[in-house]
Amino acid sequence: MSELLQVTLEAREKSGKQEASRLRAEGYVPAVFYGRGYPDSIPVKVKSRDILPALNSGHWETYRLEVTLPDGKTEMALMRDVQRDFLNGNLLHIDFYQLVSGQKVLVKVPIEILNREICPGVKAGGILEQLFHEVSIEVLPREIPDVLSVDVKNLGLGEEIRLRDLALPESAELVDDGDLPVVIAAEPRAAEAAPAEESEQKEVEVLAKGKAKNQEEA
Repeated sequence: MSELLQVTLEAREKSGKQEASRLRAEGYVPAVFYGRGYPDSIPVKVKSRDILPALNSGHWETYRLEVTLPDGKTEMALMRDVQRDFLNGNLLHIDFYQLVSGQKVLVKVPIEILNREICPGVKAGGILEQLFHEVSIEVLPREIPDVLSVDVKNLGLGEEIRLRDLALPESAELVDDGDLPVVIAAEPRAAEAAPAEESEQKEVEVLAKGKAKNQEEA
């Protein structure tokens, strides 16, 4: 679990595209802060460089923040939505969501696969298929994991690891169906052999047609 990243949210008095462009030119990102204790979202701005450690962590959705609001009050928060320019990747807008101590929050946690290279199922000729790259859980803020790891060092050919097999924090509850497979050491599909079989069949047909034509000419 990552340490809390401290971020200062400054007041944002104006809105609109022109104001947003001005803020970005000054190194800020337009943002809002909201949550159960804040029925009206608070328009704020945050320095891009201050939030980059969380955004570049690879798990920004679960990266806990300690934000200082314009009135000086501090709150725990997550980033709920991060908008970027689809052409250049520049930050456009961020939503900060309040975390309340003792109240569970819904989060999507990334899933990482460990020991792919020594998976018995792969060594036996199988294909390792990851069907889930993130999982939804409800968990207390203090136990939000950065990622959930799935170890496949003992996964044999044709075997699978399901969502219910994940090692979750004590307070966490699965939101997704626990019977769904996360990763499978699948046997090579019959469909992969089909093109070769089809090619062989066509070769036989061509040879047969050529033989019949030669007999007719004779």
